[in-house]
Amino acid sequence: MDAPLNGQVAVVTGGSRGLGRAIAQMLGEAGASIVVGALPGDGVEQAVAELRALGIRAEGRDTDVADLAQVEALRDAAIMLGGLDIWVNNAGTGSPYGPTHLLDPTDFERVLDANVRGVFHGTRTAVRTMLAQGSGQVVNVWGKGATKPVPLQNAYAASKAWNRMFTRAVRQEVAGTGVQVHGFDPGLVRTEMLGHVSVMPGMEKRVRALPVVVGLWGQSPEVAARPVLELVTGERRGDYADLTPRRVVGRGVRSLLRGDVRRSRRMPLNITVRGD
Repeated sequence: MDAPLNGQVAVVTGGSRGLGRAIAQMLGEAGASIVVGALPGDGVEQAVAELRALGIRAEGRDTDVADLAQVEALRDAAIMLGGLDIWVNNAGTGSPYGPTHLLDPTDFERVLDANVRGVFHGTRTAVRTMLAQGSGQVVNVWGKGATKPVPLQNAYAASKAWNRMFTRAVRQEVAGTGVQVHGFDPGLVRTEMLGHVSVMPGMEKRVRALPVVVGLWGQSPEVAARPVLELVTGERRGDYADLTPRRVVGRGVRSLLRGDVRRSRRMPLNITVRGD
């Protein structure tokens, strides 16, 4: 069995389900020991048990990435497993679909905590440790909005634009030190969370096409996670973005030919209207 990460230790935030869970398993199957961090109640213990059942050495911690002390506790757990070689800042959250002027400030703060403070805390903690040892890989997960404005999803999208510029600046700061900082945009990932959409009143019709969009361009978490392994093993450098124009066309055509957008095969969509 090919194990390019044998002997290494990886931390994955938001690693108990969805894309993060897939990244954790993929890195573990490549030989790394895994430390999973996720919010209390998000299934950390179950994820660790599942990873161990696959023969992967794994630990987990309930972690709110907005709390620096809890993020540093993840680092300490990794060091107890043998070191800190890879850190994936995957934890994140969305905000209700709708215009910015109607966004509740508490929803904005929630996005800020997970998508901005969390990435800052994780990157800061990992880089400080990795600089001291002269090596390491940090992967920051981007998303829709990283390269252009996204009206009606402004809080989430702007946080990903911040993430992109933050990641590239840190990369320049640590150039030549042995520490690598990567950006990863997985595109549309078919997860249970994607099918639960919160919207502002009057926005319900605007999101009803989401199952069709996911049918055309979505990927399973296992497939979407694969480029992360290429980033941390050096097969890719810098940034990876899934939905390039070429992939949009090619994947869309293949999905149509397979019938992935047929009603019977569409992702279930659960819409919650804020204020209901």
